[in-house]
Amino acid sequence: MLRSTSVRRALAASASVGLAGALAWLPAGPASATVQAIFGVQGNTSTSTTCTLTAGVASPTSMTPAPFTHGHKAFSVDLDATYTDTVTPDPTDTVHMTGHYAGDVHLTRTGGNLSRAVISGHGNVAMDAAKGDATLCDPQAAMLSAFQTQFTETQKGWLYVERTTPPKMGVTEVITQNVTTGDPVVFEIYQGSASHATSRGFVTPGSYQGLMAAGLTAGNVGIFLKNATTSTLSMEFHKVGSALTGPQGSGARYVALPGSLSCAAGKATLGWKSSAGKVAGGSFLVNGKKKAADNSPRGGEKVVLKHLSRTADTTITAKLHLKGGGTATATRTYVPCQG
Repeated sequence: MLRSTSVRRALAASASVGLAGALAWLPAGPASATVQAIFGVQGNTSTSTTCTLTAGVASPTSMTPAPFTHGHKAFSVDLDATYTDTVTPDPTDTVHMTGHYAGDVHLTRTGGNLSRAVISGHGNVAMDAAKGDATLCDPQAAMLSAFQTQFTETQKGWLYVERTTPPKMGVTEVITQNVTTGDPVVFEIYQGSASHATSRGFVTPGSYQGLMAAGLTAGNVGIFLKNATTSTLSMEFHKVGSALTGPQGSGARYVALPGSLSCAAGKATLGWKSSAGKVAGGSFLVNGKKKAADNSPRGGEKVVLKHLSRTADTTITAKLHLKGGGTATATRTYVPCQG
């Protein structure tokens, strides 16, 4: 069973020390679990032991009261916290941290398995130290949107993770592990300037648990992010051999590129559409190398590309010559059949 306190701890810790030990926060779930999740938005503040919270709330949190299995959830929080040096003591050494953050998650499942999860966060954070660089508080602040899930996958495939962070102080964290073995599938922590990147990890049938967080961080003094910025993070399952996207290019009007490869046979079967009569002929490439050609295409006929790699990404390209002149191209990319 997922616990709401797990996300509270994860949010607080990720704001202050990152997610290096995040796997320890994920509760051990039953191997029979399908998809269950909790989601929350939090502002988090911390300082050195010299300073104490003297006004406001250190970690305002808004989150789902119980696990959910699919759908859309949205929350927002306001941060307003003041710390004062109470050890020296120095009542003039104060730090005021403020912020607002709104986050949401879209969770989709297919046949009881996790299909896609997307979280986003939008907001700002500001920090004002009365003594500037001379403060002894060593203040840190973060605004985060976080999602924790336990899920199953009944087929082999790939978990694709895509992140987008804003120009200033963006942070994203993704950790997914196999429940039975404890082995990590995806482990990525990013903090810094604007970024957009994709990574992936291979999964076999089984149960998994994961944590995703996206937000803003601010440290030291004199940091003001008054203009709202957005961070997004997605995780999507792709079955082995399946297409990453739909077919691209005008040639898709004449030839159908399959939705997936035949991993067992190591082949791809393409089909000429009814409009193939407008095509004089075509060549078919796999990762840039010619695999087949058809100089008399007819609607309903098949083109089979054999001996495809099971371990590499596969891009199929159809280069067509049209009757009366002109060319058309269709392209589609597929994930590997093996990890």
